[in-house]
This record gives sequence, structure tokens and C-alpha cells, in this order.
Amino acid sequence: MKKPTVTDIREAGILGAYFFSKNTLHFFGQTMRSFKTEWHDKEKAIVRLFAPSFQDGKLMGTTERLIDVSTIYWKEVR
Repeated sequence: MKKPTVTDIREAGILGAYFFSKNTLHFFGQTMRSFKTEWHDKEKAIVRLFAPSFQDGKLMGTTERLIDVSTIYWKEVR
């Protein structure tokens, strides 16, 4: 199975309407290019979506979501 891109995840809409909105990304000092994907568990088809989060130019943490892409209906793993 091919690893989904950040754009694939955004277009699927599984993280909600505001997760990748311009205002939300600006608030956390992020852009679409800030986000990366990697396999969290390739056998179970779980992808890790992550990006550093900044406030006033200082690193404050990481935005991270786990997404199950094992079926045609992707869903966030909680």
C-alpha cells in the first residue's frame, strides 16, 4: 500500500473542516509544507501525520494525528 500524502489526508476531510484552514495553520505557525507523513504501523496501515507548532517564533510542540488507512473509509485513530 502506498503511503498517503498530506494532500490526500486533507482532501479526504477526515480531520474536519478547520484542521487545515488558513487561519488555524497561521495561529500555530504552520503551513501545509510543515506537515509530513510516515508509517506509524505499516502492517495495520496506520499513518502518522505531524508538524512542529510555533508561537512567536518559538517551538511549542508538535501537532500529531494517527490515521487508519486500512480501508476505503479512512478514520482518525484516537
